[in-house]
Amino acid sequence: MVCSCNGTRNGRESTWRSMETLPIEILIKVLRDHGLPVSTLVECRLVCKNWMGIVDGPALRNKIWNKTVIVYDASTDDKAYFCCSDQWITRHITFASNLLVAADGGFLCFNKNLSTEFVLYNPVPDKFLTLNVPHEIDAIPTVINGMMKYMVVGLVVDPYTKHFTLLLGGVLLPDKRRSLIYDSETDTWSWVTHPFPPFNYRMEYNWRSVKGVECDGYLHWLVWDPRYLMKALLMFDLEEEKWYVLLEKVEMDKPGSLQMAAYEGYVCLLAMDWLPLDGEFDRRSYRGAFLQNPRVRAMDRALIGKTRDLWVGEEGRPFHLYTAGDSDAFFVFDEGYDDLEVAKYWAQFDLMFLLPDPPFREDHEFRFWRIPQEPHDPWCAIIPTPGVNAELEWVTQPQGELLEDPWGEDSPEAQGGGEEVQEGPGNEEAVALPREQT
Repeated sequence: MVCSCNGTRNGRESTWRSMETLPIEILIKVLRDHGLPVSTLVECRLVCKNWMGIVDGPALRNKIWNKTVIVYDASTDDKAYFCCSDQWITRHITFASNLLVAADGGFLCFNKNLSTEFVLYNPVPDKFLTLNVPHEIDAIPTVINGMMKYMVVGLVVDPYTKHFTLLLGGVLLPDKRRSLIYDSETDTWSWVTHPFPPFNYRMEYNWRSVKGVECDGYLHWLVWDPRYLMKALLMFDLEEEKWYVLLEKVEMDKPGSLQMAAYEGYVCLLAMDWLPLDGEFDRRSYRGAFLQNPRVRAMDRALIGKTRDLWVGEEGRPFHLYTAGDSDAFFVFDEGYDDLEVAKYWAQFDLMFLLPDPPFREDHEFRFWRIPQEPHDPWCAIIPTPGVNAELEWVTQPQGELLEDPWGEDSPEAQGGGEEVQEGPGNEEAVALPREQT
């Protein structure tokens, strides 16, 4: 939704002036209490400074910026796509590091293979911050032949101050692996004193990992060796700055056979080695050694079973699960290994529905049951948040120079700035969702 009017330019300017003089209480009530989707609120921020202040302010923060959004990083064409329920928003990525490696607190973290550059990005204000790891810290080199190699990346963002911690675990040095932490409050990089867990020789060179999950002051990663059938739950205590690890030997393995998600205050694990011939779609449950950790539990069977309602006459389909810590969840289906479909479980209404067709559906990178040469999962879920920490040098992306103008130069859509909104021909009923309760 973009506020617009027909008629002459003078008429439109008069209408804008009238809207700007509306009492602040009425504006807050309209933006806060009418169940507007996140995509619409992002557009409303672009109307004027007063509207941006309202959308970003405390009157709307807890009410609005708590809706989980699915994110897709199309690194091949330098775009990122976002959807909450009824629309896909396209953001053009103008910085070079364009592989999504971590996410938390509404922020996304991008990197490029073997690069020392990390970029923090908040899609709501469309601002990014570039961090470069020094090639030497405390007289210890962080790179080998100009390249940085690490095992895991973790990001934790303070929801109130917007300060953040960025952790690089298992940075490869000539004789061992160590870990680096960036603290945005002090704007400094430092080595972690506690040693990085020593994996066996094989896992050192054949490892795969998933994006980190923060829970109860710890970062968690699943790390596995697909060649030698060994899994590890890697944990980092953010307060004590100490590493912990649980190892598990498996009899058989394939990519995606165990998934990890932050859900309702826990790190939840989901066994995904299900096949249609098994006939027990909603009975899959992880029962391995990682449940020894009190912050870890098996994924809710009832939630997984709800995906069957999307497919008439079928037991269900394999999917990847993405969450952001609350009770909402997204399910990415790769139907027939070709067509892409995304569904959302909206906990507030106990509702499962398909999102509109993704605009990148015909050319997406995601493929089930395949091992890419450079593992990269382009998906994640976030809870959008306005604002960044003003003490750091955040840069606003020059989106206006990149957008095409299919509507004409005078249209509100063309003047809107940094996004393209695409509804797509997908599940039309997804637009008519139940109104949120105040």
